[in-house]
Amino acid sequence: MVREIRGLQEKNDWVERILRALRADVEGKEIIECLRNGESYKSIAGRLRRGSLGDIAKESPTAERQLSEAFMDLEMNAVSDGTLGLDLYLEDNARWTNVTTDDSLVDHLMALYFTWLHPCHVIFSEVHFMASYRNRSNLYCSTSLVNAVCAMACRFFEFAPDYQRNPAIDAEQLGDRFMEEARSHIKPDMYYKMTTLQTFAIMFLVELSSGKGSRAAAYIRIAADKLNGRLDSQNLTEASEICSWGLYVLNITWAANTYQVPSIARMPNTDIFHNVHMDWHNALWQFYRHTGDFSAAPQPNSAMVTAKEQAKLCRIVHDTTSSFYDGQGARLSARAVLQQYKRYLTWKEELPPTVANVDPLEQPVPHILSLHIQYHCMIVNLFRPFLGLGQLMEAAHDQVKEIALENAMRGLELLELYRRQYTCRFQLPFQSFALLHMCDLLIRFSPAKPPAADVVHFCLEVLRESSDGRGGFSICGPLQEMFRQSAIECSIPLPTDVVDLMGPPSNYSPDNMLDAYTRLSYVQPVSQITDNLDPTFAHDWDKEWQGLVKTTPSATQGGVPGRSMEIASLLN
Repeated sequence: MVREIRGLQEKNDWVERILRALRADVEGKEIIECLRNGESYKSIAGRLRRGSLGDIAKESPTAERQLSEAFMDLEMNAVSDGTLGLDLYLEDNARWTNVTTDDSLVDHLMALYFTWLHPCHVIFSEVHFMASYRNRSNLYCSTSLVNAVCAMACRFFEFAPDYQRNPAIDAEQLGDRFMEEARSHIKPDMYYKMTTLQTFAIMFLVELSSGKGSRAAAYIRIAADKLNGRLDSQNLTEASEICSWGLYVLNITWAANTYQVPSIARMPNTDIFHNVHMDWHNALWQFYRHTGDFSAAPQPNSAMVTAKEQAKLCRIVHDTTSSFYDGQGARLSARAVLQQYKRYLTWKEELPPTVANVDPLEQPVPHILSLHIQYHCMIVNLFRPFLGLGQLMEAAHDQVKEIALENAMRGLELLELYRRQYTCRFQLPFQSFALLHMCDLLIRFSPAKPPAADVVHFCLEVLRESSDGRGGFSICGPLQEMFRQSAIECSIPLPTDVVDLMGPPSNYSPDNMLDAYTRLSYVQPVSQITDNLDPTFAHDWDKEWQGLVKTTPSATQGGVPGRSMEIASLLN
């Protein structure tokens, strides 16, 4: 034990010596080159001049984390031709945001963002961002990005003891002001900056959450266009690779939920997070709603591992979405569909243990639950178009139906677990879309088990919960109305407390629906897919299915090993 302690102390001395040299700009380029070549801290420290270290600024928990931040700053400085331009730092009297001078409010909003959105959609490196934020550097942070983060966090705002004393705070208006300032700082010559692309991505989520899907789509399209035109997969730094994959995931998920060919043309890299030091991003996740709300025990975060697996899933979704909605490509064959299904199953089977476990007793963090919910929804959307296809043999049709229903019920079970542990107040729009797709499948193809009326009530109730609060997700109003119309279409009685669930009747016009979702309905355009089927699709299905079962036994289970609870009891 004594030897281990001395070894740790010795390692810390090496790290501190390197850190001091970097901050003093002593042999900085040589140190960077040695680090890139994998040289040990001991070897590098041995090359440096001896001397008193003095006081080291305690910007982060450990000297090793300080070293990583100094390394990031020097790396980006080298990209800037070795000069520290004045525009790389905020001016002396400048603030990251001028919307408020209340630093505690900004800290609260940042905490909400990093609790509820960042782990689900890793658009930037938290380590890089926070290093620049603390150092007032524009390398990995910008005024527009900070304001966009705060605007998104306003969607998670709710009443709390410290803010009830200030009734003047209107979360929706506050969010609008942050968005206005974010836009004001984006100039045409900044469009290619990484922080601007990240700002566009967050503004996409803000507008989508606000029920302004049409405007939101423009933001994610801008980010995709810039990546399509400027991406160099051979020269991705850690921060830019995280950004590129984050934008890719957002674009693919949006395309899949709105039934269109993704606007992003290619993947950022062959190997996901090839340049990312996963150990740098280790952190704990803790349930947080308002200042001082740290009663729950911290849990392992696994945000970066989740983001990596999410990117892997979206590569499959990309191919599925393109083959379904690109009418210019080859006709859709039975083999192509079942190969996609096999890829989904393989993805599920190869999940690392840290994100594979969704046992309720282990209290999985919300972003891991969301990842599994999205997976089950994608299986539902893969097979949904073929449930009304009369050409399939009865046995084949029943098998496809069983797989789709099993995944829908498993997805809703996980969503209810999410709700019990964290409430659905903080669930993001893509999870609300998944809720609609899975509930819709059940009321159309299994109206008796579980009872369709219970499914309708559950869906409307979850959407109401998501829209509650001082900020809330306004898009849930139009989504409720779309689902209400589907229930009426399927002759399902509406809940007796429908006014409590949805509020007074609202006259949503087609323009309101298009503005919220860019489509008049969330229902999958089945005919668009079936019209493009290969003529031998039904004939080939049985043969291809038997071949799949031989190589992938889990295919018959639909990737669902068994539910821990009956879905009917969950909905009640």
